Amino acid sequence: MRQIFSVRFFAAVGAVAGLLFLLTTVFTARNVIDSAIDDGGADPDVQPRAIDLVDVVTGSSNPAFQISPEGLAAADTQFVIDPTRQVTVVAGTPGIDHCGRVTEPGVCAIVADLLGEAVVWFALVPMGTGRSVPMPAIDTLDGGLATLVNGWMLPHAPVLDRRCPAAGSDEDEVFESYRQFKQLFGEDFVTLYDLDQRRLAAVVCRQRVAYAPASTSSLPPAPTLPAISPTATSPTSTIPATVPGT
Repeated sequence: MRQIFSVRFFAAVGAVAGLLFLLTTVFTARNVIDSAIDDGGADPDVQPRAIDLVDVVTGSSNPAFQISPEGLAAADTQFVIDPTRQVTVVAGTPGIDHCGRVTEPGVCAIVADLLGEAVVWFALVPMGTGRSVPMPAIDTLDGGLATLVNGWMLPHAPVLDRRCPAAGSDEDEVFESYRQFKQLFGEDFVTLYDLDQRRLAAVVCRQRVAYAPASTSSLPPAPTLPAISPTATSPTSTIPATVPGT
């Protein structure tokens, strides 16, 4: 009786299996590369968010407010903005608490993505001096909208005030443009949101907010901002700063 499964038969099966394995590996690698190209190799933890509300928190209906381990508001809470305005966050709303002192009036600010008047995502962050909210560095500017390195998108002033104290001097360093400022400091600067102007109004060199994503800069790490008293006053600067394209 003739042998059914010859050595040649097994060799052919092995060749087909090897070819299938090679094709699977190639297409898997291409999918990984295409995915990286599509998102620009961006940090997967950084999600673009259109920020509709930034304001100081002066009180809360829930002194025991907490974020669950899953990153959701644990209970319905009303954050008081002023005597006539409140922001309601319902239980289960995705959020982050970077401040941790929401029971202290004027210490935290709420940053929120809204759908109508409903909060769909929010973050609690520390207030800065005066009426400013320190935020991570700007990544890009486009048509009056700034995207920060953590994905937040907010309006910005046509002229950004640059604040960069020179070593051993009370005066700020002078830069020809915001582009030069950005090229020099990379992601190691703080962007200030002005609550009165309702937009990003200034950048401050050689500082970082504690919740900013890890910097990709080759410069020495910039110091994080210290805790700031809510009664402190905001510094001013008269140095003009022109954003790219202006």
